[in-house]
Amino acid sequence: MRRFILSLFAILFFVHSAAFAQNYCPPMPKAEKESDPWFIPESAFTQKAANKALKELSAQVNNGVKGKDFLIENDLKMIKGYLYLSYLAEHKREFGTEDKALRDEFCKFISKEAYVSH
Repeated sequence: MRRFILSLFAILFFVHSAAFAQNYCPPMPKAEKESDPWFIPESAFTQKAANKALKELSAQVNNGVKGKDFLIENDLKMIKGYLYLSYLAEHKREFGTEDKALRDEFCKFISKEAYVSH
């Protein structure tokens, strides 16, 4: 029984660790006041977030928008960030190494583009 419990903890620890991938880029500063840029954390670029952004874009394209008040930049950033992370993960799976050029490009995206537009 003790061996079973230890095995279960080891499995849970491994699954928990695998579920949270490493960050490729240094963390960006948190906004301290409203006028500061609100950077999107690397962990926010998930498949779920990208699919939500696609759905919102599709709704605007297919159902129209009311007036001039439409904002697609945040949705595009979520999709782009997720695609970067997907490509980086796929490269590592396929070749066993990190694509350093793509990582650098992603980090540039994180530092220059990945902030909330409002």
